[in-house]
Amino acid sequence: MATSTLIQYLETELKDGFGATVAVGTSSMNRRQVETFIAAAAVAAGDVVSLDAAQAADGDKAIKVKPGDSGQTKLSCPVGVALAAAGIGEKVEVCVRGVCEAKLLACTEGDVLTHTATAGSMDTIAAATDPQVAIALETAAAPGTFTVYVRGAF
Repeated sequence: MATSTLIQYLETELKDGFGATVAVGTSSMNRRQVETFIAAAAVAAGDVVSLDAAQAADGDKAIKVKPGDSGQTKLSCPVGVALAAAGIGEKVEVCVRGVCEAKLLACTEGDVLTHTATAGSMDTIAAATDPQVAIALETAAAPGTFTVYVRGAF
């Protein structure tokens, strides 16, 4: 089921039970759009995920995802970043637009990112034809998990 983009949570902080101000963070409904898919392969939190075009049934090609890999023999169609780990056949929530944590190989803040031949990871685009999946919101000097903005319709 698709998430609604009609309601937007615009607050950036809230008061906790003791009256202290607390940052809302990226998990609230502040412009992040999340869709639920089914994992066709094991998925880790932060993996860029792609539709699984190798599925036999056309309907399964639209709901099953696996870690994105630009070196796949079948079409690679990245849809977003997994927000939690999931095993084969389990539901996985995917950030399809907005801020989240993703696995990056290396980049500079502001770089446009795409999936790589390292399954689940993103790196700076190399060619104009690469899918533009996200924008780096911080610099990644070495592989790890960093904050990105998933572009949405890419």
